[in-house]
Amino acid sequence: MRYLFPTVLILFCSSFAVSAQRADPLLWHYRQAATFANQQRFDEALREYQKVLQLDANFAEAHSGIGMIYWKMGRIDDAIDALQKALALNDNILQAHAVMGILLAERGETTEAIAHYEKAIELAPRLPQAYFGLGNIYHAQFKFDAALETYTQAIELRLQSPDIYCNRGIIYTKQGEYEKAITDFQQALAIDTDYALARFELGFTYQQMGEYEKAISEYERVIPHRTGDLIFHHNLARCYFRLGQVEAAKRQHEIAQQIREFQDTLEMVHQKIREKPDDPNGYMALAKIYAAHNRPGQAFEQYKTAILKDASLMEAYDKIAALYIQNQQRKKAVTVYKTAIGVNTQYIKGHLMLGLLYQQHDQPKESEHHLEIARQLAQNATETMPNVQSLNMLGAIHLAMKDYNQAEAVFQKALKLAPDNKQAQEYLHQVSEAKNGGSD
Repeated sequence: MRYLFPTVLILFCSSFAVSAQRADPLLWHYRQAATFANQQRFDEALREYQKVLQLDANFAEAHSGIGMIYWKMGRIDDAIDALQKALALNDNILQAHAVMGILLAERGETTEAIAHYEKAIELAPRLPQAYFGLGNIYHAQFKFDAALETYTQAIELRLQSPDIYCNRGIIYTKQGEYEKAITDFQQALAIDTDYALARFELGFTYQQMGEYEKAISEYERVIPHRTGDLIFHHNLARCYFRLGQVEAAKRQHEIAQQIREFQDTLEMVHQKIREKPDDPNGYMALAKIYAAHNRPGQAFEQYKTAILKDASLMEAYDKIAALYIQNQQRKKAVTVYKTAIGVNTQYIKGHLMLGLLYQQHDQPKESEHHLEIARQLAQNATETMPNVQSLNMLGAIHLAMKDYNQAEAVFQKALKLAPDNKQAQEYLHQVSEAKNGGSD
């Protein structure tokens, strides 16, 4: 099944005309709020809008501005509440109706969303985003004729929106009107040559027509934008197979299978989270899956959620810090480890990593301080529980302190307990290299 991927609707905050009779302080705060909002300084903008409302609680445009900021901050319920207040005071605020259409459509309140989009079109008959949003609702409801009529109205008004051409083309493809669909996709690409969705849909239309070489040509141009897309790789595999390119089809099928397994694994973990939403282990498992599939941003968010569920989960701090280190953001990694040892002063690895990071930042006193704490904690751990893990940690600390003889002796003890332990072997190799380097 193919899905319509809606383009994010962008409405720029604009300063509304304010009556000359309004008091100057109100106008000044309103303009300040609009300036801060355009600069993405949302907290400051909110404070200025509140000052406006202290002067005039019925200033509809200020309520609308607050709603716009809440929308951009992801505070959807607050945004809807503020925009409703604005429209109750003044039903002719264009941006309030347009954004209400977006938000209510996302919540599934389609009847109300349609009413707001229609009002936006009434207020601004040449606003392409309103036609786009309204058409998308009809499309999602499988009311293809209504969607086509809405998109066509916009096109007849000569609104140069690649989204509208693309979405009308998608409907034409579903209806078997392939030539019309191709014309619309090509028009969308004439407006925006980098529009990946239109390029993909053009490829799909050619595939439906049996024009497999043309389909592959279009698909290959959007590969950077469709990495990890199951449908995309399935489509490519089918096209290659139809052309008798068995090996290429097999490669794409294998990629699709890997994506399917990844999605199935994700769903299993999400199900566990739904069953036990307060259990940090589910979020940790999800984070590790994302990290293993090179999705650091999503992994980062799940590690943070795990910490919110259990602030003493040291592994989550370590994983977040590791992501920062991978991205050359060592100062942020320092902050994470400092937070971790603030929660658990006995966190050996946290002190070790702080010691190493401070070494890299040429802060020897801080480095020595944390490495000595780590050494004492690790020494106590090896005396209490002399296993391979505790010995490797102690040896790693001696290595960081450049005490190579002590490090070597500790790793040799670890190997007596577990001769095949690869970590101890690798550490001994590092010690050997460091000692040889020091003697040159």
